[in-house]
Amino acid sequence: MSRGWKSRIILGLIIIFSLILCKGLIINTSPVEENLSKVVIGYYPSWEKDTFDCSKIQYKYLTFLAHAFTKPDSDGNLIVEEDYVYPELVETAHANNVKVIMSIGGWGNCEGFPGMASVAGNRERFINQVLEFCLTNNYDGVDIDWEYPSNPEEEQNFVYLAKELSAALKEQNPPLLLTTATPAGDYWARWINFEEVMEYFDYVGCMTYDFHGEWSDHSGHNSPLYTCNNDPCGSADDSYEYYLSRQVPKEKLLLGIPFYGRSFDCSGLYQRFQKSQQYGYKEILNLMNAGWSRIWDDCAKVPYIRNPENTEIICFDDEQSVALKCRYVKEKEVAGVIVWEISEDYYQGSSLLLEVVGEEFKIKKKASQRR
Repeated sequence: MSRGWKSRIILGLIIIFSLILCKGLIINTSPVEENLSKVVIGYYPSWEKDTFDCSKIQYKYLTFLAHAFTKPDSDGNLIVEEDYVYPELVETAHANNVKVIMSIGGWGNCEGFPGMASVAGNRERFINQVLEFCLTNNYDGVDIDWEYPSNPEEEQNFVYLAKELSAALKEQNPPLLLTTATPAGDYWARWINFEEVMEYFDYVGCMTYDFHGEWSDHSGHNSPLYTCNNDPCGSADDSYEYYLSRQVPKEKLLLGIPFYGRSFDCSGLYQRFQKSQQYGYKEILNLMNAGWSRIWDDCAKVPYIRNPENTEIICFDDEQSVALKCRYVKEKEVAGVIVWEISEDYYQGSSLLLEVVGEEFKIKKKASQRR
């Protein structure tokens, strides 16, 4: 073999080795692939900033922060409250390889969506203002939390909004993310044309919680994994099956995990009640320490607690049920989870439930990778 051929072979081997090395370096820059095997979007409520600032967030257990909430008005203006702007949050998240998306809407903030989405000029104004805010404040994308489109006209306008907003976001370099938070069952989800809008969203976060509350006619679990006693209110498993039937791809589907529970002034499940309230997980732990007893429902795969007087229960998720939901996500091969919300499990300096999520989705690196 001539020297020229030998030189070419050596040069070729060097190029191949370099490409392999570069490919490995590129892959290893992804926070999802480095740390977590699933997408974890944690909602951060702006009104909790004073008690749960950005230094308390356990970023290693997250891939995205959804900063809640801004909102539209009916003319297409983006309404941003003064206390929402939080540059330190974005900077700290980015320093920890976590992307930040602006969440728009949320319960009680959606009255402007119908008017904004119904007029092309209003949608254009809204999208331009959203894009300007994201670029100015270094956000990585947008989360649309319209609760909820409720008629055929709004269903179609939601499609227009998703299509036009997606186009604007994807034109950026790098492209910005677009996600949406959607209802768990067909009562509201029937007005979302998933079959048409899925191409515009990177992820769809199914809010698999609030199955029971002050709106239901009986007590029950806030977020049961499985349906029991033929309960018509459903479960996370029911939602998963429903979303597959609506042509939502597994690789875009996120299931919801609540860090809170709901109380009922009755002695057990599936009973009539008068009042229902919301409790964060940290509040529930204090009640357990004060003598409330924990009961595990092995059918629904979630717990509840009962007060010593046997007159009130609280249905919620704890470390055991959160772990089971994460394993369900892995078993069903969906993209990951959304969490509402990440301040509610912060107890004595630790994010108890978020840590379970992170550990369940943590990539188990081989010995050779740890060197």
